Amino acid sequence: MAKKIDELQEILRKKDEDMKAMEQRYKRYVEKARTVIKTLDPKQQQPSGLSPEVQALKNQLSEKERKIQHLENDYEKSKSRHDQEEKLIISAWYNMGMALHQKVTSERTSGGGVAQSFLAQQRQSTNARRGLSPRLQPR
Repeated sequence: MAKKIDELQEILRKKDEDMKAMEQRYKRYVEKARTVIKTLDPKQQQPSGLSPEVQALKNQLSEKERKIQHLENDYEKSKSRHDQEEKLIISAWYNMGMALHQKVTSERTSGGGVAQSFLAQQRQSTNARRGLSPRLQPR
């Protein structure tokens, strides 16, 4: 029976050694997997040798770059809006000028059906200032 106990203790010791060896291999595999993951995934990789101040400056730089990009987009939008407004103002000014021109030409052509020369217009305005009616004009 003592021999049986010794054999069982020897088997148990061998099993413990095998378990420790398996555990060591498992730890090496896990560590190797971690290093592979770190090399493949740069986001999880903490930059070695960089102080927190440098990291903070890098973060500020990326924030400034995003802000600059946003401002450039806003500038492009406002520039296109300004160009569009300028075109609308120019077309409105042109349309107003054309309407005024049409009004003036229609007044000239329908001015009582009688086209007056420059001299006739001057006589009429002079008589109007003197208070003479067109019927009482001296001939």
